Formats: sequence, C-alpha cells, structure tokens
Amino acid sequence: MHNDRKQFFVLALAFLMSMFFRSYFGVVGPMVAADIDLDPSRYGYAASAFFISFGLLQMPLGSAFDRFGARTPITVSMIVGSVGAAVVAMAGTVGQLAAGQAILGAGCAPIFMGVVYQFGSLGDGVAARKRSQP
Repeated sequence: MHNDRKQFFVLALAFLMSMFFRSYFGVVGPMVAADIDLDPSRYGYAASAFFISFGLLQMPLGSAFDRFGARTPITVSMIVGSVGAAVVAMAGTVGQLAAGQAILGAGCAPIFMGVVYQFGSLGDGVAARKRSQP
C-alpha cells in the first residue's frame, strides 16, 4: 500500500510537470522570442515542435508499455525530458529552441498514458470486487 502511494505521488508530479511543459511556452515564449529574435513564424515552429514530437510518439510508446510495462518507458522519457528542458534553457537559436522543445515533447509524451496504464494494471479494481460479492 505504501508503494502505491509513492507511485501515485511520483506519477502525479510527473503529470503536473507534463501539463506545465504543454502550456509554459505560451507565457515565456514571447520573452524567449525577443531574446533570440524570432519572427512569428519561427516562434510557431518552435512552439509546435513540442506537440509534433508528443503526438508522433504516442503509438510507439503504447507498444513499449505493452512490452516493458510503464515504469521503464516513463523513466527513460523523464530523463529525456530533463535534457530537453536544459536544451530549451540554453537555446540561442531557433534550431536549438525547436530541438529542445521536440526533446521536451518526447519526454512528456508517455506521462498521461503511462499514469492510466500503471494504475489500470495495479489490480483488478472495482469490477473484481463486485464479482466476488455474493
């Protein structure tokens, strides 16, 4: 039971960070665009890179969950996401910024699906309890 609470806390924190990284660029993006002199179209490319990589990885990550469970793909992707956040923080060109956003999107891609998968696999849930009742 204690391990389930720890899992819940870690996955909830990962989900919170994933939601933050999905939306933060709308707030800090204009300041970053001013720092590295992005025109509106390049700003759009940099902002879209997150969601493109996020979307492209959904099906391969689903297969990875089926093969390895949720723990390994989520752990690896969170490390990848950390690298992406560092690349975004140090970006000096639109290419570096877009690459960082894409890496960050790849890191955040499995979080929601992983949380659902992990908690779905923890036990039989309500259906099993109802079947066992007379």
